[in-house]
Amino acid sequence: MTQITLPNGKIVTKVEPNKNKDALILKSNTKLQIEEAKIRRKIDDLPIQNGKMNTISVVLSYYLFGLSVHDISLLIKLPEEQISSIIMLPAFDEMLNAVTKSIIENDTEDVRNYIAAQTKKAAKKVVDIMENASPKFALEAAKDLLDRGGHRPVDVIEHRNKMDGELRIVHIKKDESAINNIQEAEFEEIK
Repeated sequence: MTQITLPNGKIVTKVEPNKNKDALILKSNTKLQIEEAKIRRKIDDLPIQNGKMNTISVVLSYYLFGLSVHDISLLIKLPEEQISSIIMLPAFDEMLNAVTKSIIENDTEDVRNYIAAQTKKAAKKVVDIMENASPKFALEAAKDLLDRGGHRPVDVIEHRNKMDGELRIVHIKKDESAINNIQEAEFEEIK
C-alpha cells in the first residue's frame, strides 16, 4: 500500500482495487427512469376508480397467494358469496390479467439480462470449440460464429406463381341481428 500526503498535510493510504471481486454495476438515472416508466401505471389504468378497488385488490392478493374463497372470507370478514361475486367481476379479471402479465414481463426481463450477461462467455466457448474440438464440431462452431457475426450465406428462394381465373373482391356485411337470434340448443344424454 502506498501512502500519499495531501496538500493540507494529511497522510492517506491509497487503496488498490481488488481485481478478484466482481464489480457492482450501478444503473444510471436515465436507465432507472426508463425502467420506472415501463413498470409504473397510472390511476386511470385501474378498471374501477373508486373505493371498491381496495376490496378487489385485497381479494386479488389473497387469491393469487392461493387461498380458497372460504379462507379469504374469514380473513377479510365478508360473506363467501360476496367474495365469489368479486372474483367474477370483469374488474377482478382485468386486474388479475394485468398483475400476471406484469410478473411474467418482469421475469422475462430478468432472463434477458442474465442471457445478455453470459454472451461473452458463450462466444468464448464457441471459439474454444472451433479451435480445439474435432474437425466436425470445429466446422459447426465456425459456421455458427460466422452466422451470428452477420456473415450468413444468402438464402435462395424460388417463387413459382400461376395465375388462373380472376381476382374477385367480395364485400360481406356483418348481420348483428343473426347473432342476437341464436337460441340455446337443448342436449340429450346419449346412453
